[in-house]
Amino acid sequence: MKIALFSDTYVPEINGVATHVAALKEGLESLGHNVLVVTTNQKDQIIYQESGVLRCPSIKLKRIYGYGLSMPLNVRQYQIIKKFNPDVVHIHTEFGIGLFGILVSKMLKRPVIYTLHTIYDDYMYYVMPKPLIKTGKRIFYKYIRSLYKRATIITGPSPKSHEYLINAGLRRNIEIIPNPVDVERFSIQNVSNDDVASIRKIYNIADDAFVGCIVSRIGKEKSIDLLLDYIEKYSKVNKNFRFLIVGDGPAKKDLEKQVKDLKISDIVIFTGKIPNNKLLPYYATCDVFLTASLTDTNSISMLEAMSMGLPVIQREDPINKGQIIENVNGFIFNDEASFIHKMNFVYNMPRDDRLKLKNKVRNSVIISNTKNDMAARVLNVYKYAIDLFYKNTNQKSVEM
Repeated sequence: MKIALFSDTYVPEINGVATHVAALKEGLESLGHNVLVVTTNQKDQIIYQESGVLRCPSIKLKRIYGYGLSMPLNVRQYQIIKKFNPDVVHIHTEFGIGLFGILVSKMLKRPVIYTLHTIYDDYMYYVMPKPLIKTGKRIFYKYIRSLYKRATIITGPSPKSHEYLINAGLRRNIEIIPNPVDVERFSIQNVSNDDVASIRKIYNIADDAFVGCIVSRIGKEKSIDLLLDYIEKYSKVNKNFRFLIVGDGPAKKDLEKQVKDLKISDIVIFTGKIPNNKLLPYYATCDVFLTASLTDTNSISMLEAMSMGLPVIQREDPINKGQIIENVNGFIFNDEASFIHKMNFVYNMPRDDRLKLKNKVRNSVIISNTKNDMAARVLNVYKYAIDLFYKNTNQKSVEM
């Protein structure tokens, strides 16, 4: 099968969508399919193609985590995709490149699969003043309904995606396909003791310290400020705790001020943005992965941490219930007291019990979150979309 994936962001850019699309491409190719990724070129205004990736001229949007915005139609780009002749068009964005994908699907008469990655209600404050957010949501819901209606099938990584569609006023089923993780790469076996020792030396972390981390873009929607409030209280119970905030973003300065005001500068460490290919020793240095975010659908960095054996201590998120199972891949907290209790539970585990827990955590992602697992599920969606599309349009299916 020939598959065209449309995304405004792609590796080496650092974000969940870029990682997801790259893993999907690799998984589909490993199963014998031909994939073309259509994405942005933020470096210069030229079109070029290499290694199955078509880069299209775009403008870098600094306020939106550096995503690129591309014109939704370009004749030369279209001719390249027409020559590729995809059986399906799979869009991973609602904007420039995604709109281009919609136009390509109409011109080539191909089914569209759309994956909802982002719950946009939580990101409105990036692009408009607070008094206009309510109106902005209403306008965006109308826009997004018109986009969704063009899709043959919609997918998302968690039930939160389905809830967002309902809030936007679209009553359609959504195929839930969890995000992938490269379990072969994200393995503690790929990290040496020297790698870990180097990280501990750089950040002055004692060998016997109990270390937590979050790997994320630093936006207020991630609720890292709540984690810091709880960590300040926990640090009084366990003076041996250190917390790594791995990433960068618009809320970093506010969080740095909060850390200073809470007088926990010796506990909280801001590493800045770390390339994905250098993350392994950071995960390996840590004992737990912490998150208070209620905006994530199925966090890829959380899955990477779990693949490295880190139990997740997560704020209760009823819509994503089931992603974290107590004492299997992590623990749930819903207030300061339960946060401290769950942290101490892991910290006070005998060494053998903690090793057993790490194995259970890793096994929980190996079972269903590999890139080949995701690719196989997505392929079933493609096949169903093709059948549905040609049945509804009374057109003859392309040769596959």
